[in-house]
Amino acid sequence: MVTKTHIVGTITGVFDATLDGISARLLRRTRVGYMVELLESKHPFEKGDIVHLSPAEFLMPHDNTALREGT
Repeated sequence: MVTKTHIVGTITGVFDATLDGISARLLRRTRVGYMVELLESKHPFEKGDIVHLSPAEFLMPHDNTALREGT
């Protein structure tokens, strides 16, 4: 069985810094940014919320092996 790995990154500078430092899992890359699922809650957002971010607002690790889920 192949385990699907998920890229986990950090949100920065979005929604007037409301989500700064929150961990999020990359769901999909789009032409204009990323769709991510929040892995933490921070008012008014809840864990599991899906948000759209620009490439500048979602920092992915350079070495994707460092922050993988499900391995």
